[in-house]
Amino acid sequence: MKKIINYLIEEGCPSIKYRIKKEIFNEIDSNLYKQILNDQKIKEIVDRQNKIGWIDEDFHSESGVETAARVFFEKGIDISYSPYKKMLNELERRDETFDNGSLSKVGKILDEEGFGGSKLMRAVAFTYAGLDNKSFVKEEIKNTLDCFRYLTKVSSVNQITEEYKNKLIFSEGVKWPSIYHLRLLAYSNSWRNNNNKNMIIDSIKKLIKFSPIPDISVFKNHQFISAASFCMNDFDSNLAEIDDKEWMMWFHRMELLSRLGVVNEIQELRNQVKTLITLIKEDDNLFKKKLNHYYFRKWSPYIGLALEKDWRSSKRRISDLSFRSLLIIFYSGIGI
Repeated sequence: MKKIINYLIEEGCPSIKYRIKKEIFNEIDSNLYKQILNDQKIKEIVDRQNKIGWIDEDFHSESGVETAARVFFEKGIDISYSPYKKMLNELERRDETFDNGSLSKVGKILDEEGFGGSKLMRAVAFTYAGLDNKSFVKEEIKNTLDCFRYLTKVSSVNQITEEYKNKLIFSEGVKWPSIYHLRLLAYSNSWRNNNNKNMIIDSIKKLIKFSPIPDISVFKNHQFISAASFCMNDFDSNLAEIDDKEWMMWFHRMELLSRLGVVNEIQELRNQVKTLITLIKEDDNLFKKKLNHYYFRKWSPYIGLALEKDWRSSKRRISDLSFRSLLIIFYSGIGI
């Protein structure tokens, strides 16, 4: 992957260059970091913050704290950056009162029922910053491992679901992983041992076996609630058949799975990464497939992967997609 790295160090935006040096070579480039602090997205977030670093929007919105935490992390911002540190300090101080917006009631139900809601989302924001030593984060890691452990005992989707008013709902007492469970483990380290890793491998194999997974709702208090199933419906994607939107979800999901350290242990995932490598090798060692969907470029709690300022230039699109490919290949351990 030397050609991808060389290209991105030459053509990529400051965030891409900085993260390659930091994550792959363990180098910190202070000059690049100064440039990242002047990134327009970073400035927009800082402008929305009040004196204590809080953003007075719904926590779970594209303009709120959760999205800000994602952007800070993805752009390469360190927790020592004052606006970032203040924001997370306030998020911790507010404890269970951090979200009084649209997520509040639903988020509590999802937490209580074992599907991961507000508390899990809050914990993920801290793991982005490498703060998985917090007690409330450790609690969510424990809950997440329990959720994946439950999955290893499931033999079919039919075993844990039922139909109600023409909708598929989870049966009482079921636990099921969301994108936030995947993120929490991908960006934390305290859970990593051989027993937990083997259990996660078994649970991911189940998700592959069940793919494509239908949309399933949580039914509680006479209402249908959607769990955070974004990116979690198809773990056995055929890269020759997926559309642009599905490509974004594949990049996001596969990066998380690669960071978990399970890809090389699961044939179906290994094959998908090998297909990615073949695509790259066939196109001058870069990811040049012409993908263009707002899921890549618009930042929210769920979507957004583009670090370049825009994709008006094909070079910027190629840089972003080649960078994501590089991360997947690097963390998966395939082809290195």
